[in-house]
Amino acid sequence: MEHVINKTLKKKHTHTHTLLIMVTSTSRDNRLAQRINTSKRQTKIKCMQLNLQHSRTATYNLTQIILQNNIDIAFLQEPYTVLNNVAGFPKSFKIFALANGRKRSAIIVNNNIGTIAIQQVSDEDAISIELS
Repeated sequence: MEHVINKTLKKKHTHTHTLLIMVTSTSRDNRLAQRINTSKRQTKIKCMQLNLQHSRTATYNLTQIILQNNIDIAFLQEPYTVLNNVAGFPKSFKIFALANGRKRSAIIVNNNIGTIAIQQVSDEDAISIELS
């Protein structure tokens, strides 16, 4: 069983990026969770995180990795942009990014996963979404 955990990473200066990561729990936690969640169905979601450094080539390579490995969610720092919009990802993915100017973080989600942006706690450095 895997747990979803919010983790905040500090970068140099004042930039803070919030990521949603998957970590494997201990067997003791698994037994406890199985007792508590016996009626709930658990779904695994493949996630990855990457700093693209605004690179078109890195974005292309990431897109290939996402498609080949069936990645569901990608957490991005410094995504590649065209005209201040995150670019280079297939239409089979939703792109979440906020800011009026250049986007500094983004979350890319497979269209098959229900998601809602939580704009009240999102900005150009941290994107929050809810999976449904």
